[in-house]
Amino acid sequence: MTERTLLPAEFAVLGLLAIRPMHGYEMARYFDRDELLDVCPIEQSVVYAYIRNVEERGLVRWEETRVGLRPPRKIYELTSAGSAALQAWLQKPVERLREMRLDFLLKLYFLHVNDPAAERTLVDQQIALCERYRQRLAERVALGAGFPRLVASSKLTAAEGTLTWLRGYAAELATARMVAS
Repeated sequence: MTERTLLPAEFAVLGLLAIRPMHGYEMARYFDRDELLDVCPIEQSVVYAYIRNVEERGLVRWEETRVGLRPPRKIYELTSAGSAALQAWLQKPVERLREMRLDFLLKLYFLHVNDPAAERTLVDQQIALCERYRQRLAERVALGAGFPRLVASSKLTAAEGTLTWLRGYAAELATARMVAS
């Protein structure tokens, strides 16, 4: 049986641990914050299920710690396999526009925190991929008729909106880079 691909939220767990080792409750609080809440809202019990899933794959390990009289806590950290899986996911543009709202935004969040240069690279790669997709759709609209043309036209509009947003963000990143220099 083939092992399923990790879910975006499971990659988000790995991404949090790339920021620093932390315990499950701490991770759950990240998903309650405004920054991630709008992108990837996850209930605390589900966070623990995701942690177990990535732990079973050998992507994280934990060490039990005790602070004062409190019960012991498991502090999770990435393994080298977890770090490699996260990096591979972060560096790959999304293939479908519907993945922009979750996968791509999560990737931007973690790259922005951990590797701004890779964030700029990913945005550039995503623009190139979306531009090729937009071109294919424009050809389908030009050659199509009826309902298939209507569907292609709808997708074309979405692709153009996504490209506008991506180019705007790329310009923001370029401006921030110039200010930082």
